[in-house]
Amino acid sequence: MENVLIWPKEYPLLIKGLAEQNGAYILDALEAWPACRSTNEDDGVCATVLPPIYYLSWLTPLDPFEECYFQHISEFDEAALNYINAMKQHFLENEYTPESLVLMLCQRLEKYASAFAQSAVKTPITLIQQLFNRRYFTVIEHVLEQGAKMSAEDVLTLWTEVDFRERFSGFIPDSVADLEQLTALAAEKVAHGEDYFTLLKLISPDVDSVSLLEQALLAHLSHESAKQTMAKRFIEQGATGTLADENGKTAFMWATEKGYVNVVETLLEHQDKTIQDNKGNTALHYAVFAENAPLLVLLLKNGFDFRVRNKDGLSCYRLAVSIKADNLVKVLEHDFGIKELSPEGQFDRVKKVHLLHAIVTLLFPVQLFFFFDDSIAIKSELTLSFTLVSILCFFFATSLKRCALYPHIRHPWGLFLLRMFSLLSLIGQVGLASIVALATLAELV
Repeated sequence: MENVLIWPKEYPLLIKGLAEQNGAYILDALEAWPACRSTNEDDGVCATVLPPIYYLSWLTPLDPFEECYFQHISEFDEAALNYINAMKQHFLENEYTPESLVLMLCQRLEKYASAFAQSAVKTPITLIQQLFNRRYFTVIEHVLEQGAKMSAEDVLTLWTEVDFRERFSGFIPDSVADLEQLTALAAEKVAHGEDYFTLLKLISPDVDSVSLLEQALLAHLSHESAKQTMAKRFIEQGATGTLADENGKTAFMWATEKGYVNVVETLLEHQDKTIQDNKGNTALHYAVFAENAPLLVLLLKNGFDFRVRNKDGLSCYRLAVSIKADNLVKVLEHDFGIKELSPEGQFDRVKKVHLLHAIVTLLFPVQLFFFFDDSIAIKSELTLSFTLVSILCFFFATSLKRCALYPHIRHPWGLFLLRMFSLLSLIGQVGLASIVALATLAELV
């Protein structure tokens, strides 16, 4: 359906009266003004007549190619239009701007038809919306001072104009038509991470601000178009970043993943350093995902545990290796001495340690066999040599196991028993070697 705005034939007389401050003309125009309403025609056209103050915001009908909600059609002739244009040009040449001219005409109209009454008429677009579209903020202030009311949508629209907020805030909540609806809409926007928290506090001082701020920060940081400056505003008002989404991922983790160093620094004191999301990732893992070395260093210096593994079995070091974040690997190794073996390397390390223990374990029965075999003449030499080999093997196995690179994973019971047999075997071999050494010394004496 095509929306058509009718410019009544009384409009030129109204403009003439306002420009010349002729009350008779103004009253005649207002008295003859057609009913303000929208009418649906049979040809698919919706014809609308608005209150006079709306037309003042345009001053003259718009051309067909100009962007507007309505297609403008005037009922007055060319001579009347020429008079309006001449009047407009006269004022603009005498230090008036388009907005100040509209303001002056609205102030003169106020004596005969209040902005409050005209704004109360139900129309396809509100008066505030029309003035906002024209960017006439001073005129908006004027009509609000005269008692005009704003819809909830009007308030939300005006709030997007950051430079106008301070002037606009003085009219809240008195100039709001439906506070309950505005409160609900503002709360919903805050919960989705938009910058409406200050507005919400203006209209509803008793709202649960902490919960809303946490929701707002989480929603904002989880959005792909999140901005660090906006996140900082929520934090300055009390958000801590501890709320988690349905995947267990906190706002702090989102900030870390996006590489927002300033946000992370501000939120650090409120964080549980052990918390993991549903995938087992900590903030350290997300610093690695972000490939952000300063963030990784910051978290490590503040006590986040680099040994924590996610559900894929990856610590922050192994994750850095797996995504080929070489700069992070260097930071972990050189600055913090953190290094971990790959799964294959871990298996090899465990295999080497327990192979050495197996050698120690097997050498004891071998020694006993040689010791009690009367055909072997070099029993003492073999016993001492095997014992020395066992000591060296046990020493290297213990050193490898105590090394930082040794995987701290749960071993099968069999490997635990092997290490116990290795220790008992070494004790036995040392005991046997001691007996041989004492016997040799006795023979020498």
